[in-house]
Amino acid sequence: MDKVRKRFREVADEMLIPVLEFDTDLNLRYANPKARELLKIEMKDIYDKINIDKLVVEEQIELVHRGLIQLEAGENPTSLSLRVLRKDNVQVPTQVYSDKIESQGKVIGFVAYLVDLSRRTAFEEKVEQRKDLLEYIVEYSTFIAIGIIDDKYRLEYVNDKLCDLVGMKRSDLIGFDFRSLIHPDSLELVADRYRKRQLGEKVPPAYEFKIRRGDGAARDVRIHVTTMTGKNGATKSITQAMDITEQKADRRRLEESEHNYRRLVETMTAGMGMDDEDGIIVYTNAALNEMLGYEENELIGKHGRTIHHDVTAEKYKMRADARKQGEVEHYETTLVSKYGDLIQTMASAGPIRDPEGKYMGSFAIFTDVSALKSAENESRFLLDLLMHDVGNQMQLILAGGDFLARESNPDEIVRAKQYVLDGAHRCLTLISKVRTAEETKTDPVIATDLVKVLEGEIELLVSQYSITPDLTGIPRKVKVFADGALSQLLWNLIENGVRHNKGETPQIWINGKISHESFKLSVADNGPGLNISKKRALFDAGRRYGGVGLHLVRRLAEKYGAKLKVQDRVKGQPEKGLVVSVEFRLAE
Repeated sequence: MDKVRKRFREVADEMLIPVLEFDTDLNLRYANPKARELLKIEMKDIYDKINIDKLVVEEQIELVHRGLIQLEAGENPTSLSLRVLRKDNVQVPTQVYSDKIESQGKVIGFVAYLVDLSRRTAFEEKVEQRKDLLEYIVEYSTFIAIGIIDDKYRLEYVNDKLCDLVGMKRSDLIGFDFRSLIHPDSLELVADRYRKRQLGEKVPPAYEFKIRRGDGAARDVRIHVTTMTGKNGATKSITQAMDITEQKADRRRLEESEHNYRRLVETMTAGMGMDDEDGIIVYTNAALNEMLGYEENELIGKHGRTIHHDVTAEKYKMRADARKQGEVEHYETTLVSKYGDLIQTMASAGPIRDPEGKYMGSFAIFTDVSALKSAENESRFLLDLLMHDVGNQMQLILAGGDFLARESNPDEIVRAKQYVLDGAHRCLTLISKVRTAEETKTDPVIATDLVKVLEGEIELLVSQYSITPDLTGIPRKVKVFADGALSQLLWNLIENGVRHNKGETPQIWINGKISHESFKLSVADNGPGLNISKKRALFDAGRRYGGVGLHLVRRLAEKYGAKLKVQDRVKGQPEKGLVVSVEFRLAE
């Protein structure tokens, strides 16, 4: 079998109509799958050389032979209406198109293409039976408005629904210029697309526009237009329209509601985030981005646990499972910013479900309570401080008063009076420091000469404690960001190194180190030092180490943007003293 014939058969095998091939003796040499299905034959039947005479009814055999002879003589191919015989002798009406097969100018066979008319006939009968029903559906459709427009802008057919849509009678609409039904806002668009369809240009078949009813009311419609060619060759437009006025109104209300909701979410001061069912962040509002230091959409795609501090995967999963069960929770949590800062927040979280109730993810609203927590801790600290320290001094005053109430010798009376005076003086000093701590909250941070303030505090130290500190690395002048309370910060650092030193010869070392952006001031002593845990908690507002003085140091350092650090003066030997350093921001 030559390559041409082989390729032809490969193509024919995929065709959806029956294809037969005969040799010059009119024996069947090939039948594609559709032909074998039509004739009820198998491949082995083809190998047995079925002659063409056995495939058509007897009275049409001569017609077939005559047609093939004419083909072989060079006449143009024609089609014949034949009744072919299946293997079980059942007749099948067909339309047969045949042609000759040539090789090197010589006829070597014939090919026939068959169309099974039995199915078409059945289909035509069904269409005829249902014609009235189809006409009824189109004519009295309550869902789609249908109209046909000729090539002169005139309506030549309308169904009842179209009449209802435009509020006019059928008799008034037939022959009516459809442009009169278009709202002025949409007239140019609709007329332009009609003209382009008439010219055969490609335009979108479906679009929306406004119409104007017979009573003048405007309605929104969605239309789908196809074209057909009439008997006279003119292009007609078949339109199917739906009234979408209420649908568009609902859509506008929904869009307005969504816009208001988004505006509310984006302008709210609390941070808001949403994640999907896998815990992946899908939305963050501006407040949450600002709170955590991220740019818009920078958190999208990250896992929700990314922004939570010290929350284990197991705990996060437990909360996610609770959301899936519909649980709404209010809790305190610490978030971590892009730069590692910890932010105390109060969170309110709940599930998000689709209209069918399927879980889609969760949302959480975070309120930054860092300032509130800080104020709460500070208030608790100051209350504890006053109760503890003032209470101790009151005990001293009461002890002195008890001596005075008894018949005591002159020395005891003098000592008792001193107890009372010392206790009262310490209470007043403590109250003064607390007042100073509160007053410094509102003072502005400005460029301040640290060396000048330090010199004044050193003079005070010498006069009160008769101790002259050893100075190294202190420039003649250095301006840092601070305020009028800088003296309080420096005095408390220096005095603590002396007041808590019970050694025979207390010493103080003050060292300065300037860098490109900061000035580091270190105050060291040879006192008893602190163990690791106490060094870590020295400036903790929740602890009392150092009293109100170091609390004031912490508060002022935070305000100045300075960094505090506590170390052993001699590394690994805390008993040899402490060094406290403050790294100030340079103001120039």
